[in-house]
Amino acid sequence: MIEAKAFYRKVELLLEGMSGEPSPRRFAEALLPRLMERLGEGLKLRGVQLYQRDHGGRFRLIRSEGTVAPDLSDELTRRASREGGADIGELPWSGRTAAGATGLMALPDLGELVVALLFDGPDGGPELITQIQSVIAALQYAVEQHLRRRELEDLFEQARAIQLSLLPSSAPRFGEFDIAAVSIPARRVGGDFYDFLPVDEDTLALAVADASGHGLPAALQARDVATGLRMGVERDLKITRTVEKLSRVIHRSGLASRYISMFFGELELNGNLSYINAGHPPGLLLDDRGVHELTVGGMLLGPQGDATYKLGFTHVDRGAALALYTDGVTERGTGESEPFGPQRLAEWLRDWREGPSQAGVDDLISRLRMHGPTRTFEDDVTVIFVRRPR
Repeated sequence: MIEAKAFYRKVELLLEGMSGEPSPRRFAEALLPRLMERLGEGLKLRGVQLYQRDHGGRFRLIRSEGTVAPDLSDELTRRASREGGADIGELPWSGRTAAGATGLMALPDLGELVVALLFDGPDGGPELITQIQSVIAALQYAVEQHLRRRELEDLFEQARAIQLSLLPSSAPRFGEFDIAAVSIPARRVGGDFYDFLPVDEDTLALAVADASGHGLPAALQARDVATGLRMGVERDLKITRTVEKLSRVIHRSGLASRYISMFFGELELNGNLSYINAGHPPGLLLDDRGVHELTVGGMLLGPQGDATYKLGFTHVDRGAALALYTDGVTERGTGESEPFGPQRLAEWLRDWREGPSQAGVDDLISRLRMHGPTRTFEDDVTVIFVRRPR
């Protein structure tokens, strides 16, 4: 048999690149030639066979690789049946069959697919069967872990697709306003999102939200909020009613550990801004009077089904600038150094009050990367930057 460390490395190489097979059977069929190519010489394999076991417990040979060997369908069926004494029991299994020393392993989560490894040379004694059992058990475990990892990767890809589908393809053109935005997940998939929603010719809705957690649950929660906002805008609902209905929907989802903070506002061409801050970091508005925090609203979406929200009002004057963001911005560096904080964000806002907005957003991301101990972010970072030229 192969030395243990070398064996596990060969198994890793064997499974690399096997994430694209579209069906369980295709995965199993692709596995067989790899077993012969990567492990055949070291394990002294005569061949490998793929069997499918139906609901009645009968085995059927559906593919084989290597030296021609007996079809073990009837023998395996008999050995697995009560009448035959069920001597193969639970898989993995090793023993002697009509093909000689044989190991059987199940392919987990792939239905009733069973791989038989047929070993070359004399039958040997109990020691050989014990060695085969160790090899089969290790191989089955490696395949199980590979399939679980593949399933998680598929979930991540689903979540990432959901997240990307929520984000606008570009910033909107809206009157004289100069608008830019960015969202960078800390991991492959985050819980942040932003949106721009045309309410009518004179009004643009702005939303920035942060779902707790990461991965598929957070992406699904963010999707639900984005969908709810879009439906509320399409139905011409008032801001307060839209937000309160969203909070109830999230509360009724039953995910007690899930919540969303959100800043949602409607900006008019004349500069009027009505908004609700639902437990979110305050938006920062810079004008000739200084920096103003936009805090009016209420609690996070979700914890209370009967939560109510107040509507805040402000005005974006000519020459003013507005920053909406998630806490990944102000908390950048927490635990390793002093956090970036609202003060540094306000300083950035002053530096870029005269724009242009996209260059300003790029500069903020650069400042955030330089502020932390590494260039990767600890949390998702999302920013909407709105300027109104003089």
